[in-house]
Amino acid sequence: MWVVLMVPVSAFAAVVAMAGPQRLAAESSMQEAADDLAAFAVAWRDGHGDPEGPLKPFPPDCDQPSDAHQEELGKREGELDDLVNDPDTDPDDVDAKRQEIDEINTEITEWRAVCRLLYEALASDLGHLGVDSGGLSGFYSDSLNRSSLAKNVLGHKVPCGVAGEIVVSDAVHVVLAAKWQDGGWAASQVWPEGLPLAAESMGRLSLRGSSDGLERCQSKLAVLDSEGRPVWAGDPDALSRRLAQSVGRTPLPD
Repeated sequence: MWVVLMVPVSAFAAVVAMAGPQRLAAESSMQEAADDLAAFAVAWRDGHGDPEGPLKPFPPDCDQPSDAHQEELGKREGELDDLVNDPDTDPDDVDAKRQEIDEINTEITEWRAVCRLLYEALASDLGHLGVDSGGLSGFYSDSLNRSSLAKNVLGHKVPCGVAGEIVVSDAVHVVLAAKWQDGGWAASQVWPEGLPLAAESMGRLSLRGSSDGLERCQSKLAVLDSEGRPVWAGDPDALSRRLAQSVGRTPLPD
């Protein structure tokens, strides 16, 4: 009787032992995706002077220009039609307008390349590990240096200091969520309805500069405590939570 009882228990334990590492890999991949998006977002906002609102190069439909690109291109093409149809138009003005359209088309081509790279970073690894990347949800924030809570000791782009000659000039908060539902046979036995996964990250833009007089970044930008748990869970009024919620947030595209 003991053997009869123990065999199914041992079999299930073996299944759990197989599924556990798969789950950890999926969770790790979700965290890496959040980190990648956060790093990309803060770099894009700083490099393109785009501190607020939606990021232009964003998947999943990378073959179609973004709404902003389509609107801008349509406007310039309409202006070109007006110039061409006006008999008094200077030919140089027509050439200049065509040059503007060429520049927008070049930007759209570059946008598509960046969009595909970002999609690969976000979706491919997740999909390979059984995460439903098609159901990926979440949001990314505006630049945190726009927050009224950011300390502006050395100018509007310096929220906090790290150490010595390093300061964090900007940061972006990211949250991702998806369902892990295709992890394989073992995982489907342990979690037959799938398993929700989530991750958050603070992308930081670090620059060389004096951090004298600045608050330390740790309490302002920490997302995990010393034991790896979400810092907000232990302290609902954590400074990092207040800071992240003090700026606008853009949901991921459907």
